[in-house]
Amino acid sequence: MSIKFFKINKLVFLILILVLKSNIYSQIETEILNDSIVINKNNIPFFTNRPIILNADSNVNFKNKSTKKTNTLYFCTIDYLHDTISVNYKAVNKSNKYPVGQIDHNFMYDIYEYHRLERGIKNFYIVVGGYGKTFNQQIQSYTKRIKSHYADSLLNTALFVTFAWGTENDAYQYYNAVRKSKNGAADFAIFQHMLDEFMSDTTYFETHPKDLTIDILFSSMGNDLFRFYLEERKKQNIELVKTYDRIIFQGSVAPRNSLKKDKAFGELYKMTDTVDVYVNKRDALLSLSSFLEARGRLGNYGPVAVNKIPDYVNIIHLENILSIRDITGLGHDYILTNPIMQKEILVDIKKNIVSKSQTKQVKTE
Repeated sequence: MSIKFFKINKLVFLILILVLKSNIYSQIETEILNDSIVINKNNIPFFTNRPIILNADSNVNFKNKSTKKTNTLYFCTIDYLHDTISVNYKAVNKSNKYPVGQIDHNFMYDIYEYHRLERGIKNFYIVVGGYGKTFNQQIQSYTKRIKSHYADSLLNTALFVTFAWGTENDAYQYYNAVRKSKNGAADFAIFQHMLDEFMSDTTYFETHPKDLTIDILFSSMGNDLFRFYLEERKKQNIELVKTYDRIIFQGSVAPRNSLKKDKAFGELYKMTDTVDVYVNKRDALLSLSSFLEARGRLGNYGPVAVNKIPDYVNIIHLENILSIRDITGLGHDYILTNPIMQKEILVDIKKNIVSKSQTKQVKTE
């Protein structure tokens, strides 16, 4: 009897070990859905946390209106010539907490080996837009404009990727969109963990070139998504990892004190080499938001105690280069509307391409 009891306990113990191991090492479950990815002048990659749907013509699409946390990311390409979407990778967070631990198959390595080793791409730019967009608007307008303004002219030298996250698209839903951006933040955590793990793999990069530039831009409410992401990551005691060369805040709805040491953006030096904060005091949308909440935003008033911000943070005022085009319809996606900014960004990217070496490049203002 005692022997049987011992055996049962041993079995239970082994099961517990397997469960614990699974929780630690397989929190993110990945799947390769298409192993014949091709990037050309007709398409551009994006990733989304929106629920997937199948159209009547059997073509893949994503839910046009969705603000839910799905614990899932799909990594896709859209072909504008044929108006079709290819779903290439899928990543699922099997926990309601932010992901930690080793990923069984992190397809960031596959993406790197295709774009860096096969195509020779060393410059990667991730764009996280704001609210007020359905999926169709994100893909057929926002991402398409990113492609035409930037990706087309840099087809063989840089890769642009947008995060088409599920957000509200009606103006009256602004405050609900703020709350729902926490859902987008939770799913963004999947992407960031995969990138963190890949960029931290010193053993892999002993035999593979790490001559990469990775920049990420947050526009409008995308800033709040990132702020909520960082706040929750800190609550869960997940250390930041140096993955980016540059983090850019444009049209930021984040509070003015966000760069203080004890606030969400206060330790970004652990995550990036440089932070650029674009400020426009004439931003009509941020002015309206500031009035309604009786507080200034980072994007229209700049940070508090500007004389105390760290050296790696650049404050860039836009007032003198903006035109009426840039604020039409209360918009503030200046990288898509202002030709001076577009030219400057393209020049900076081309500088990176020309001067790229085995060490990361840090731009000085």
